[in-house]
Amino acid sequence: METIPISLTCGPVDLVSRIRAGDRQAEAELIERYSRGVMIIIRREVHDAAVAEDIHQETFRIGLEKSRRGDVREPERLSGFICGVARNLVIDYFRRVARQESMTEIEEAANLPHPASDQLQELLRKEKADLVRQVLKEMPNERDIQALYRFYIADDEKEQICADLGLTSLDFNRVLHRARERFRELYERAIRDK
Repeated sequence: METIPISLTCGPVDLVSRIRAGDRQAEAELIERYSRGVMIIIRREVHDAAVAEDIHQETFRIGLEKSRRGDVREPERLSGFICGVARNLVIDYFRRVARQESMTEIEEAANLPHPASDQLQELLRKEKADLVRQVLKEMPNERDIQALYRFYIADDEKEQICADLGLTSLDFNRVLHRARERFRELYERAIRDK
């Protein structure tokens, strides 16, 4: 007849008692006794093997720590206690994941420009462009219009504008300065009249 080691025949109360007394063999026995069941509970919910293994290890770390301190109130229900720790860790894992996803969504949403502000900016830009065109049309001097339009809007080279308008570089600077002043007066008047 085969003899069964005493440590494997002891109940949960004795096992907790031995762990509390510092028996390392009892700690190993607790892990061996409940490991498979705990992993089944965890893997039922957590499909990532690495995360499941981390939760499995954390379950026994907490279970052993509480057993050593005498925090297991009902040692006769050790199995339920260990399984409860595993379930709570799984729930906590999913809460953390949900919180991280939520924070990521909030951060991404905060970085998105508000569509209404983009639409408003686009509308203001169009209104300003329309006002500039209107003011340019109202300017009485064609040379002023050509100088402003070609230099600021068309981005033509100063030398080419001077050649086309028959101006020296110094004359062009004077014409451009006067044209800007006339434009500014008409533009400010157009804004006031709106």
